[in-house]
Amino acid sequence: MTLPVLPVPFSNGVPVPQGDLFRVHRERCGRQLEAVCQLVTHQLGWELRLEINRDLQRSEVCRTRDAALDTSEQWHAAMIEKGWR
Repeated sequence: MTLPVLPVPFSNGVPVPQGDLFRVHRERCGRQLEAVCQLVTHQLGWELRLEINRDLQRSEVCRTRDAALDTSEQWHAAMIEKGWR
């Protein structure tokens, strides 16, 4: 998967969604779950938000584009290891 180059975000203090970095799915107790890692602008750089069925599970602010991409790859790999597809 090729990710676009992330420019330094302009921030006026209002977070602006920039798109999804990954989506994975899993069935649990007969219920379909969807996890989405969303990239959002932040005053200090970039924010990653991991939501499962639209409930925020985890958030992290990264100061650089490389840190944001590395973090999303780590989260994605960890979820795949736990059975998400």
